[in-house]
Amino acid sequence: MKHTNRQFGEFEYDEKHVVEFPRGIIGFESYRKFVIVHDGETEPFRWLISLEGEDLSFPIIEPTYLLPYYKSKFEKEDEVSVFLIASLSPKAEESTVNLRSPLVISEKTRTGEQVVLSDDSLSMRYPILSRHKN
Repeated sequence: MKHTNRQFGEFEYDEKHVVEFPRGIIGFESYRKFVIVHDGETEPFRWLISLEGEDLSFPIIEPTYLLPYYKSKFEKEDEVSVFLIASLSPKAEESTVNLRSPLVISEKTRTGEQVVLSDDSLSMRYPILSRHKN
């Protein structure tokens, strides 16, 4: 199948790679179908691209890239991928990720959910570059 996105232009995707978020993503509840695009130029980031609009895409990153222990919060769930939504800035030191509301995607059902964690120690604006300070 083909889709056009403002950032990536026209690209092809396979229907089996579509991820459905039945409740949408916080602030974008009416958008439910997405694909994850790998772009070598922006690694380690990937892009969660809406199939229901040309302008909606989110940079995402696997949390273990920043915090190796983070995914342990989801170990009890089999076959899930966990991603954090990033807010990228032209000034790298101002780029952040939301640790409090990860995206959890079932590889088996291809459905996702943005989970809001109750752990107050998790920042909604965790500096991406802080990983280099650990």
